[in-house]
Amino acid sequence: MELMKVVKWEVGSRKWEILESPGGEHSFGFSRIPLLPTSHNPYTFTLLHLYTPLPPISDFRFPILILLFLLGLFSSCTPEPIAIEPAFYHWQTELNIDSTGQNYLKALDARRLYVKFFDVTWNEARNEAAPQASLERTEESADYEIVPTVFITNQTMLELPAMQRAALADRILQKINELWPGLEPAEIQLDCDWTERSRGAYFQLLELIRERLPVTTKLSVTLRLHQYRYPEQTGVPPADRAMLMFYNMGDLTDWQEPNSILNLEKARPYLQTTTAYPLPLDFALPIFNWGVLFRKGKMIKLMPGLTAEALLGIGAIPLEQEDGHRFEITKSTYLEGYYLYRGDQLRLETISSQQLEFAARLLRGHATGEKAYLSFYHLDSTLISRFPVADLQKCLKTLRSLTNE
Repeated sequence: MELMKVVKWEVGSRKWEILESPGGEHSFGFSRIPLLPTSHNPYTFTLLHLYTPLPPISDFRFPILILLFLLGLFSSCTPEPIAIEPAFYHWQTELNIDSTGQNYLKALDARRLYVKFFDVTWNEARNEAAPQASLERTEESADYEIVPTVFITNQTMLELPAMQRAALADRILQKINELWPGLEPAEIQLDCDWTERSRGAYFQLLELIRERLPVTTKLSVTLRLHQYRYPEQTGVPPADRAMLMFYNMGDLTDWQEPNSILNLEKARPYLQTTTAYPLPLDFALPIFNWGVLFRKGKMIKLMPGLTAEALLGIGAIPLEQEDGHRFEITKSTYLEGYYLYRGDQLRLETISSQQLEFAARLLRGHATGEKAYLSFYHLDSTLISRFPVADLQKCLKTLRSLTNE
């Protein structure tokens, strides 16, 4: 009888061997290992280890062992399940969800709301951080899981002296409690697009807030694409979770930019990494739209919610040989509180259901842990009217699917 030789298996950076076992009885075992050496890849398969001498080909037991090996290999190539739940950002100052919004949330089975409680900006006159645009609550929202969210400008973190950071942490938590007494959130989120210069101050603020939170409350942060792609350069925030903000990825100031809100071609390279992000991830997709106003070739203003119908109504003309989203003002006039001059040009940026599904497809496989949220930015009756519930459900289904189609 011929002895089995050493058979080596190499998967990514991991190596496995089947060793000789001269004179022993035939035996085998199974071992599940990751298909790729990355924690965000959900696939596993089973290796059938043969620890015994191989019989000759003519021995009927040999084909049986091979068959068992193949069955063990292919039957276990199944994705590990991960729960993706829907959520919404609420970014208006007044929290008053109308019946349209309530019915929409119910149909989507979305219970979690990331509610902006206030902004933190830098008050130059007083030389200190100060809250702005505080939440006005007109309903209890008992049917929803509220995640207090605080937006902090990068300037605040650049200006904030080290001696004021602990006090700011206290004031942020105190302000949250003042705006919603008795709320015991499972999570609090901070939103700041930090830079290399502000990273130290911001990360220290996160640590100070985190150590002040009860053990039942987690701290999450927002994450931009470059921060996700290059954590060794931008740093990993000291938080429990991160929300990858999958929008605002194009060049807003470039007239030739097709869509700065959701430019999937520019986003794709940022997701081409084999290293899982160190924090569990949630995801945010955009459903908002705006107009980008250019004057004499320079971007000067954003006009949220602007539509082609509104521009045509004031006599704006579509630019020829363009993509149908660019217009020129022919007569100076007011529009929705803005004064537009003759010759001004506007680029309309909006998101289609198909683009959302493609975005979810790109994000598929990047979720880590047993559960993640797909949050849509943001909850507004006008915005959600453009997206049937079925379209957002399709995004959720796409993100839950862990196999490439």
